[in-house]
Amino acid sequence: MNSAQAKAEAHFDAVHTERLDAEQAVQSSAEEAIRCRTEIETPVEDEKPAFTPATSNDRSQNPLRPSSLDQVVGQTRAKAMMRRVIDAASGRGDILDHVLMVGPAGTGKTTFANIIAIEMGRDCYQVSAPVSFETLMGLREVMKDGDVLFIDEIHMQAVAERRGGEAMSAPEVFLQLLEDFVIATPEGMVPFPHITVIGATTDPGRLPDPFLDRFPLQPRLEAYTGAELEQIAEFSARRLGMTLMPGVARRFGEAARGTPRIVNNYLKNAGALVGPDRYVMPIIADQVLGDLNGVTEEGLTPQMQDALTFLYTRCRHKRPDGQVVYKASVNGIATAIGLSRDTKAVQLRVEPFLIQRGLVQVGSGGRALTDAGVKRAKELAHA
Repeated sequence: MNSAQAKAEAHFDAVHTERLDAEQAVQSSAEEAIRCRTEIETPVEDEKPAFTPATSNDRSQNPLRPSSLDQVVGQTRAKAMMRRVIDAASGRGDILDHVLMVGPAGTGKTTFANIIAIEMGRDCYQVSAPVSFETLMGLREVMKDGDVLFIDEIHMQAVAERRGGEAMSAPEVFLQLLEDFVIATPEGMVPFPHITVIGATTDPGRLPDPFLDRFPLQPRLEAYTGAELEQIAEFSARRLGMTLMPGVARRFGEAARGTPRIVNNYLKNAGALVGPDRYVMPIIADQVLGDLNGVTEEGLTPQMQDALTFLYTRCRHKRPDGQVVYKASVNGIATAIGLSRDTKAVQLRVEPFLIQRGLVQVGSGGRALTDAGVKRAKELAHA
């Protein structure tokens, strides 16, 4: 072999060696990247969602929440229904049928769910819909036969536009749990404890029939009367260590829009204003309602007041027959009262109480003042 050939072969070997070294370096880097990514993305088997039931102690942390059906003010029909089925199930040693609590926000659906668990002597686990498949599998590991699973806003489990829908359990999976106490997995059906599911919703119309049919018990919670709210105000005041002077409980009850939660919020506001003697005087009630919350004596919020005055001052129309109407679209009302065309907020938080009070009526062209609404809006406009 001459010197030229030797040099050529030596150069080839050097190039080949560098290429092998480079390929090995790339492969090692790739393997290291995969290993690091696997360490980051692969969950540790022992790290599962932790679920603990709400014990009687936990449930009693809120002093304003009743702990038995006997302590619940009002809701006579719902209480009578639940008392009968709880006593019957306990007498037979059976689990309670699934329960769907229906009612406006703040009327005590969560309270009822916790009371049912207490009355049955069972643990209560609380989640909000939509419930993920992983959450159901985690609950399967810790729940026992007869336990209560409370699911707030359960209609979100059934609607197609669920937030983060790809991570949530399909409605069919949940229906199988309710019906057969099993969960469908890629490996097949796995058993779930025989539990009582208590769902709460403010909007049962968004639940399809297959969901509704799987809740044999459907107590409906109604808005509270002024007298019942007055009782609740007195009860809650005692629990908070306050004394309400004559007329204060009635005023808080009348301004609470049929909702115990609002009464309790007024009392918490009062607690921040009272002196060391913890007496709630009428002047403090005035400050709570007017200064802190901006509500009228019948409970109209600032947005409700704005909606009425907007309709009265800006939306007067005279029909060809000479009749005067005060009418606007929901979009127009939302914009006028500062909700940036958020029609859902108007429909959920503003108009229901106005309609209930007979101040506004729903029509094909929007919302219009009734005769009573015109009178009340005129008072507000000239206040």
